[in-house]
Amino acid sequence: MIKRRLAILFLAFCWGAETRQAVGLDALSIGADALARGGAYLAAEQSNHYVFQNYAFLGHQPTPRFSLTAFNLISEVGYFAAAYSQPNFSLGFLRLQENGGELRDSLGNLQGGVISYTDSTFYGAYGWKAGQYSFGLRAKLQNKYFSEVDVSARGLALDLSGVYQARLYLTVGAELRNLAATKLLWSNGLEENFGKSLGLGGIFKAGGPDGYWASLRQPINIYTDIRAEETNYLSNTGIEYWPCSYVALRGGLKQKQNFHPGNNPTLTEFTAGLGFNYANIYVDYAYNSGTDLAENLTHFFTVAYRWAEPKTPPEVTSKKPSPPKPPIKYKQTFRSTLGDTEL
Repeated sequence: MIKRRLAILFLAFCWGAETRQAVGLDALSIGADALARGGAYLAAEQSNHYVFQNYAFLGHQPTPRFSLTAFNLISEVGYFAAAYSQPNFSLGFLRLQENGGELRDSLGNLQGGVISYTDSTFYGAYGWKAGQYSFGLRAKLQNKYFSEVDVSARGLALDLSGVYQARLYLTVGAELRNLAATKLLWSNGLEENFGKSLGLGGIFKAGGPDGYWASLRQPINIYTDIRAEETNYLSNTGIEYWPCSYVALRGGLKQKQNFHPGNNPTLTEFTAGLGFNYANIYVDYAYNSGTDLAENLTHFFTVAYRWAEPKTPPEVTSKKPSPPKPPIKYKQTFRSTLGDTEL
């Protein structure tokens, strides 16, 4: 997939300056936990990287946490994502670099150059809570660079998200990407637009302490997201089951755009994964059956650390002094030869 995008962008430089659609990497940064659920995350309150998921939950005052995802694909693609979150605020960084191979002419002869492409995005998010509602804002600074043709680009965009707690077992989330944005301006005059998209998602807690069916003691959560992008509507559905407090089993179905002409506009793919946590360390794994990044990429890992919850000091209650006890009356009995007399 990345090679295909590289080829398209390279041709765009050859064609000259005109306005095109920018390729965003937001969908690649959501973490292995969300990927294993089919990519559904808009209503997920528990996250190790809020800046990459629904940052409106930052208003729920989460403990500080840090997450990291990094891997190489067939020694050609390097991927790195990191995020730090604390109450109300989160920062993130995403970098994707690919060596596109050696330059050749139409006959396959080497031209003495190598195509490399780098895409870096900085994120900053803020979230706050107002009753049953929560809101979040996220700013993005995206930088791109092609080494062979020596061109670069930069652009800014702003995202908006929200959360509504309808019931203990039902939460609704939404996100509007690129609500306000500049153009992604290339140094050769090419301009790209940040495409807007609207997402709506929900979580239904079937079991667990806040679940709809109280008889199901272990948490079972069902996630679903629907995102509108231009004229396409893509859905993501997943389920998450916690057999114990430190193990999570996940599975899902996701839709994606089909870039092969002449076929259906969307494809549905299966995802699955596991999550483990111990001593505040979280490890998430996801299996992705599709070709979102590259033809042979099927495994994702995310590692995170959460600071422990602050201990609540015991409440000190002052006892009111006991009211004075009434005086005790005693009975005195005098004996005499005439009989008992009581005073």
